[in-house]
This record gives sequence, C-alpha cells and structure tokens, in this order.
Amino acid sequence: MKRLLIILRQDHTLHEMMTGILAVNLILAGIALFVTDRRHALYAVAIGCIISVLYVIHMAVTLDDALNLDEKSAVSEVRKHMVIRYVLTGIAVGASFYFRIADPVFLVFSVLTIKAGAYLQPFVHKLLGRRDSN
Repeated sequence: MKRLLIILRQDHTLHEMMTGILAVNLILAGIALFVTDRRHALYAVAIGCIISVLYVIHMAVTLDDALNLDEKSAVSEVRKHMVIRYVLTGIAVGASFYFRIADPVFLVFSVLTIKAGAYLQPFVHKLLGRRDSN
C-alpha cells in the first residue's frame, strides 16, 4: 500500500495519462447524451472511466514490480496481470449485459479510453508545461 501511494504521488506520467482518460471520457459522455438510452450510456461511461483509471494504476504497479525481476520472470508477471485485466473487463461487460445496468458498447469504448490516454499523455505533458522527464 505504501508503494502504491509513492507511485501515485511521484509518477507524473501516470497523472497525465489519467487526465487524458478523463478528458476522452468527458467527450464520450457528451456523445452518450445523444443516444436513446442516456442513463445506461452515462452509467457505462462512468463505470468504464473508473475501470480505466484503476487499470492504469494497476499497470504502473505491475511495471514497477516487473522492473525488480529478471527478464523471464518480468515477462511472465506482466502477461499474468494483463490477462487479469482482460478477464476483469470481460466480467464487467458480461455483467452489464446480464444486469442491464450499463450499455455494454459504451462500457467497452470507455474502457478503451486507456489507449487514448496513453496517446494523449505527451500532449497533456506539454499542455501542463512540465519540464521533468518523468
């Protein structure tokens, strides 16, 4: 837990990725306002945004762990945690189908904003005017 707090405090790239994820999810929420079932679409965007932010944090911790291992063990560790994230995404989408709480399509798009957050990170870095290399 202490290591997680250190990563959350010190990793500026993580903050910039989360900012990108939130920005893209706001755009997705704006799009969700124009569909027929707004409520379920907005729930999906909110749930997907939370999942994306948690996944980015999980990836940062996983990479921090992997850096302390030898090459073979590191690859195995990263793959194991990648599969865990994929399975959890499948469970979330399956639950949205089963319980009809959230729109599964918007949920998938919202979880995929993790990619957009990664692509937007350099732009957010420049926008915030950071000079550090983290």
